[in-house]
Amino acid sequence: MRPLRVCQLITTLGIGGAERGLYELVTRMDRQRFEVEVFALRDGPMSARLAAAGIAVTVLHLRGKWDLMKLPRLIKLLRDGRFDLLHTHLFHADLAGRPAAKAAGVPHLVHTVWTAEGRFRPWQFAYARLMKQSCDRVICVSQSVRDHHAGKSKLPDDAYAVIPWGVDVEKFRRDEASRQRLRSAWQLADDDVLLAFVGRLEFYKGVETLLAALGLLASAGRAVRAVIAGDGPRRQAVEEFIAHGPGGSLVRMLGMVCDVPGVLSAADVYVMPSLWEGWPLALGEAMSASLPAIGSDVPGIRDLIVPEQTGLLVERQNADALASAIGLLVADGPMRARLGAAGRRRIVDQFSIEQTVAAHERLYDEIAGHRRHG
Repeated sequence: MRPLRVCQLITTLGIGGAERGLYELVTRMDRQRFEVEVFALRDGPMSARLAAAGIAVTVLHLRGKWDLMKLPRLIKLLRDGRFDLLHTHLFHADLAGRPAAKAAGVPHLVHTVWTAEGRFRPWQFAYARLMKQSCDRVICVSQSVRDHHAGKSKLPDDAYAVIPWGVDVEKFRRDEASRQRLRSAWQLADDDVLLAFVGRLEFYKGVETLLAALGLLASAGRAVRAVIAGDGPRRQAVEEFIAHGPGGSLVRMLGMVCDVPGVLSAADVYVMPSLWEGWPLALGEAMSASLPAIGSDVPGIRDLIVPEQTGLLVERQNADALASAIGLLVADGPMRARLGAAGRRRIVDQFSIEQTVAAHERLYDEIAGHRRHG
């Protein structure tokens, strides 16, 4: 039997959750059973990481989201690659991928929906309905994402497969040496409770709500030490809070960091105040590091956090509720330890990256496995 030829098509090769997830998937798949290549509409830092891992990468270099001049090249690449299955990630890759796969004669296609999009995007669901015959399965990274997409697109139940994303649970295991090294560099005492946020500084990540909650705590005489790791359009708001906001002097802006496991090991509480998510990778990593988590009660986050068992859920964009939850965990060490230990168990038992990869391999075989004999 020959290996299945699988093409992964993604909109961009930046460093967001979908791109990081794609990297973990393709670098861990069984290369005896699957030959995998990655195509991208636009380039980014993940391209070099994939190439270094031995994955063939082709970038189409679209000038914009609607650069249809590149579609004939995509069709030719798919046809020449003689792929058994095309797997599209993110909407614009799917928008280009479905007609291109049909024109190139690729016999099977699956598409991953990565988020329960909170913005008004009705055309995405209309496209899913219009092109439903061209897709063997819509993969959703959480049950919440599946429910959201099905409610908007009205696709039937058998159109979907839910494959929760996963974490490298050993990579993100809490490391005491890293904890001591970073806390010493940040001049933290052993009994200082440190809050952590890791993620893109975008509107939907709720960073303004976090800053407001930290300000409320400081104004009440309960200022909290925090580190913020990430970059993006809301960075200036963070820097202005640090310079002028109540309690801002206790907040450290880290920018983009390579040692995310170290940052999580140094922290005591993790917070994710997002307006929406899909399967929040950063939250899964924090829980894997045994951090008690506070998150917005929104799709994706509520798939990971079990209230009062592995963390706390609060109303999104509610700075008062977030401040109360932060204050509760900062003051209660035994609760932090209990929630953190239970959170790690939940990730290890249900959301390891190995489980995610195996589920994808089974789905590829179910859909296109018959072509191994061709």
